[in-house]
Amino acid sequence: MSDPASKFLNGMSEFISVDRFARALLDGIDDAVCMLDEAGRLVFMNRASEELFGYSEEEFRGRAVFSELEVSSEPTPLRRERKPASIAQERFFGTNEARFRRRDGTVFGARYRLTPLKEAGVRLNLLHLSCIGPCADRGGAFDTESNLRAILDTITDGVIVINDTGIIQLLNPAAERLFGYRREELIGENVHRLMPSPYREEHDGYLANYRRTGIKKIIGTGREVSGRRKDGSVFPMYLSIGELRQGNRRLFVGITHDLTRRKQNEEYLTILSGAVEQSPNAIMIADLEGRITFVNRAFSLLTGYTIDEVIGRNPRLLQSGVMPPGIYRRLWETIQAGNEWQGEIQDRKKSGELYWALETITPIRDGSGKVTRYLATQRDITEQKRDKEALEESEERFRQVAEMVGEWLWEQDPEGRYVYSSGSVHAILGLKPEEIIGKRYLDLLTPEDRQRWTETLPPPGRVHESFYKLINHYRHRDGHEVFTESTGAPILDDQGRVIKWRGMDLDITARKRAEDALRLRERAIEAASVGIVIADARQPHYPNLYVNPALSRITGYSREELLGRSLRILQGPETEEDAKNKIREDLKRGTGCEVVLRNYRKDGTPFWNELLLSPVRDEQGVVTHYIGIQTDVTERRRAEEERHELEIAKHIQLSLLPKKPLRLPMFEVAGICVPATHVGGDYFDYFHYDENADIVVADVSGHSVGAALIMTEMRSTLKAETRKTPDNPAPQSAAEVLRALNHLLYEDLSAAELFITMFYLKYDFRKRRLRYANAGHNRALLLRRGDWTCRELDAEGLILGVKRDVLFEEKSLVLEPGDRLLLYTDGVIEAQNEQGEFFGISRLCHLFTLDRSDAPETTIRKLMNELRTFCGKSEFADDITLVGLQVR
Repeated sequence: MSDPASKFLNGMSEFISVDRFARALLDGIDDAVCMLDEAGRLVFMNRASEELFGYSEEEFRGRAVFSELEVSSEPTPLRRERKPASIAQERFFGTNEARFRRRDGTVFGARYRLTPLKEAGVRLNLLHLSCIGPCADRGGAFDTESNLRAILDTITDGVIVINDTGIIQLLNPAAERLFGYRREELIGENVHRLMPSPYREEHDGYLANYRRTGIKKIIGTGREVSGRRKDGSVFPMYLSIGELRQGNRRLFVGITHDLTRRKQNEEYLTILSGAVEQSPNAIMIADLEGRITFVNRAFSLLTGYTIDEVIGRNPRLLQSGVMPPGIYRRLWETIQAGNEWQGEIQDRKKSGELYWALETITPIRDGSGKVTRYLATQRDITEQKRDKEALEESEERFRQVAEMVGEWLWEQDPEGRYVYSSGSVHAILGLKPEEIIGKRYLDLLTPEDRQRWTETLPPPGRVHESFYKLINHYRHRDGHEVFTESTGAPILDDQGRVIKWRGMDLDITARKRAEDALRLRERAIEAASVGIVIADARQPHYPNLYVNPALSRITGYSREELLGRSLRILQGPETEEDAKNKIREDLKRGTGCEVVLRNYRKDGTPFWNELLLSPVRDEQGVVTHYIGIQTDVTERRRAEEERHELEIAKHIQLSLLPKKPLRLPMFEVAGICVPATHVGGDYFDYFHYDENADIVVADVSGHSVGAALIMTEMRSTLKAETRKTPDNPAPQSAAEVLRALNHLLYEDLSAAELFITMFYLKYDFRKRRLRYANAGHNRALLLRRGDWTCRELDAEGLILGVKRDVLFEEKSLVLEPGDRLLLYTDGVIEAQNEQGEFFGISRLCHLFTLDRSDAPETTIRKLMNELRTFCGKSEFADDITLVGLQVR
């Protein structure tokens, strides 16, 4: 064959040869089925097609079916070979109608469907025709079978046709979906492939037995069986089997219905029904008219009505007549609006007994959301209501008692928040009960107490034990402190969990203050630095009942050695008789006594004892005890003696300083010295002779009497050196004065371990020449008339008292009218304020440059005021000395 159809058939020969079973199967069906190539040429035609068209397959193979046989003016997708098959895809898959011409010229109408196939790279089209017009020799059977096939393809139950040996001949799409196989996977297979064990093994034997005996077991009937899907899962199904014959062929038709959903629903309904019936709550269902359609067993047990007595009746038969009518009105308004209603309601049983129930009424909706029924559940809460009423009555009594006793009674939830408070909280904390409800008890405590309890107590959920007399520290609304003694216990449920806490707080503020004051006095007495003793005045010799540690420390006797004995053990050979007589007389009169006397410690060393005795009287005024206060005043007496001596030394020291400024026509000098203690080490002086004036500022180390004595010696030596006799003239330079002083004072300074710094000036006021030398002292400040900054004057020189022979440098300069000079000691620039800041040389220079017109005395007074203001309340730590000079 050389035409295209022949070439195609040659390529399909292998396919056709291996698919003979399919050809035989197509020949066995009554529908007309043709197989066409892509151009619409015939490749295969079954026997029904040969009978329909009047052509044999050999006669028409390779010819175009639609081009030659269709009676139609419109082109079909396969009529012309050159037209691609994709131009009119609506011809494929869907059902179409056309008129065809038979070989004998007669025309018939048919419905056809084209289905594209592809196998081994070869594209085919399956043409399936069903006659809808007059078809010779078919008597309408073809049309009936076509309709039947359409029905099978659309029904939801699975349909499987097998032969008498169990081989599947036909199955519809529903069967494919049910078992998970494609049609081509099952056609020609044994139907027991779709059965689980043991049905799989028994099925072939059953068919063989039926063929042999003709005895039917399930044919013509239906029953529930199990099916097996492709994935191996087993499911319940209902199977109906019918038998039919086609000529000599015996076929069996099985109709399967998946029962999985129904079984699940049945199980769900069984569980739901059991739950409803076994529910401890009464359940009732009513229609939209309010007629009861169902009640469970719990309903009958609760109300006393049997099921037959309430079905069809209205739920009003349960109304007690004691509930306000408005409740029922709101109930119906709620459920008729499609909402759920819940509330406590009191109903009446069949016996007439009243009962309380927590009732919930819920609308029941169908699949579209429309309300069709009402579901009502009732839980009997009669006992709970009685318990609640009893509890409320008990709590009311509890509250009344709480109000009467005046103690703060409270209840807290497990987290420590107040849920109840008696009115006494107002008297204790100044707060109303409603002001603390919802607050945690920690919120009312002082911050210190809150932190203490937070760090000490475990979390509230882990506390299950009562507590007794815990001290709490609160802050009253008006600000004063409040102390309470708190006692409480947990209220537990059946599982041992804390429901709440109940307790009371007792105001112990006054008692706490008294106890604290007593403990404070006791601690004060124990910690006192003075000796305290309590003696029994009702016994001879006044034995000691109590002594504090300080008395043992002062006397050297232990507490045990002092108790039971008289204080006379402290007296010795040099104890003043006048003091002893005064003590005896005052004790005899029962009055207080205050005396200073010499006592002796246990080791025999004397000390001055300031003794104060105070009587303690009972309600009748009789002296029962004496309290003695003993103070070791030995050091104080020594200090007083030394202070007296220092006052004398201070008086002498200050008397040696210049009493007034030195005012001359050519210049003026003024100075001041403020000791830091009673006796200071600073010194200044100025004096003139002939046409010269000497000015000196010195600082002796230390602030003792020794420093004052050295300063006095230095002044005397200086005076002596500057007033030499004519035979022994005085030194002419400042450096020579310092060298002479160092040589003369070296021995005394070394022995006293003291030293002196000194700045010495000699001023020739006729020539206005200033000569100066420095022995390690602070530099003098020079302020020229036209300058606004200070100049420091200094010269090389070692402090006095370090070496015997020292050479000092001397410098000189000429002063002009209006020039000013300031000398000072280190106590000025090292003065500190309360923040620890130093007064400093910069501040001193700045203040010195102000008010140039002031006299030296005024300048020094202003500088002292600035120093005192700077230091504030702080005392001077060192002596303060200032000397000012102004040239005229």
